[in-house]
Amino acid sequence: MTNFKRGKWLAVAMMVCACGAAPEPRAGTGGGTGSWPPPGGNAGTGGGSEMKVGRVTGTVRDTQGRPIEGAKVRIENDFQYFDVTTDSSGRYVSPSLPVGGYKAVAWADVTYDGMAYALRLGMPTSSDYDFFGSEGAVRNFEWQLTGRIPDRTPDGATGFFGGALEFMNGTGSIYDARMDPGDVVEVHLEPQGPLIDGSAGQVLERSFTVPNNNELSYVVDIPVGVYRVTARRIMPGGGSEDLLLGSFSQQGAWATVRFLPSGDYSYESGIKRTSLYLRLNR
Repeated sequence: MTNFKRGKWLAVAMMVCACGAAPEPRAGTGGGTGSWPPPGGNAGTGGGSEMKVGRVTGTVRDTQGRPIEGAKVRIENDFQYFDVTTDSSGRYVSPSLPVGGYKAVAWADVTYDGMAYALRLGMPTSSDYDFFGSEGAVRNFEWQLTGRIPDRTPDGATGFFGGALEFMNGTGSIYDARMDPGDVVEVHLEPQGPLIDGSAGQVLERSFTVPNNNELSYVVDIPVGVYRVTARRIMPGGGSEDLLLGSFSQQGAWATVRFLPSGDYSYESGIKRTSLYLRLNR
């Protein structure tokens, strides 16, 4: 069972290897050394002489609808913020808010495959991401493995709750056999164990078109897990050929891919993009 906790961050940009055992979500004890609260604004206390109006309340649940204890909830605007955590029933209550407009953001601390993640949580409707007045509001949160983050703008690998793969056409070596701009690449992702929430993963089929000028290509919004990844090029005249892929220093017929935590409480997903290098098998 996946445990929600804080942990020591790993400063690693990507993890791609030729093989790997399927991970099991690990139990934890809570606590940890993650950077909470996240930076920004001025912390409020609910005290002071400002006129106080209402509170924000809600619950935080995982992908199975179970309460998440210890989730981090921030009520904020451009000038101040109030941080609270959820109780054993997944419920939180903010302090009384000074007059103004606010929005709510939340994160869950999750340990998976020996790594600690601070995952941005979603809300039931897109309007929940909007600002509300200091009279208070109800804002519920839910753990989402995939989907658009409504208050973020998709830009390459960002703007989604899921992880992202970043593909490079060759390693830069003059000996690389690269694909041509306009080539279509099909990517096959086969899960090697449970996903980050403990659920069973599904085989994913994605594709992209090789861009001009050696620009990067992305496959986005992938549920965090460990995957065996293969890729093939669709031939312009029909048929296909398998590609080599892997890390900068080593490419093979397949690669085992892990999505690493970003290491902070981010307004993005909390997941680093993972890089893969592709080349023709020649």
